[in-house]
Amino acid sequence: MKKTPLMFSIILWGGNTPCGLMWQSFRLGDLFEVLPYKKRFDANKVNIYASKTKDTYPYVVRTSLNNGIRGYLKENTNFLNAGNTISFGQDTATMFYQEKPYFTGDKIKILRCKNPNFNKINALFFITSLTKAFRNFSWGSASFSVSIIENQNISLPTNPHGKIDFNFMRTLINALMKQTIQGVVQYSGAKIQATKEAISQETPVQKDSLF
Repeated sequence: MKKTPLMFSIILWGGNTPCGLMWQSFRLGDLFEVLPYKKRFDANKVNIYASKTKDTYPYVVRTSLNNGIRGYLKENTNFLNAGNTISFGQDTATMFYQEKPYFTGDKIKILRCKNPNFNKINALFFITSLTKAFRNFSWGSASFSVSIIENQNISLPTNPHGKIDFNFMRTLINALMKQTIQGVVQYSGAKIQATKEAISQETPVQKDSLF
């Protein structure tokens, strides 16, 4: 049976799973270390580069745009936060996977997974589950203190041994990414075809008719 976006959505949110997939609730603090940033960089006091250049690193803030990256900084690398982590905006609950080391602005926590299987693919699954867990909170820094973050529960798929099913997570995310790419290709193809048809239907103007 072809898996539709709706079916993926049901599985991802822990709905009915005909394949018999099991879900368990996990305390966030048992899965991730909730770490402070190495140093807070004030946007008004640093030189922010618009694009990546030599010796610069991502500057991650609480924005919901561009993977949380406001620009790039050339600062002391001792203050870089580790890559392969999730940046968490404390008063906005904006979460993004950061593959490479990065600097941060104010009110950012670093979520470092305790499981060595964590990577940029399954991070998308974790972030979706985290977003669901925090969606009912009101906006404000008090809502996302370290203790609040650590004690949130998220639902994850598990294998027959009761362990997090990283294989399923990888398979699902890869399928979703492939489906998205196919959709973009089909959309682009349709636009090109529509343009060709529109051009072919235009009636050419005879030069004689201009005089």
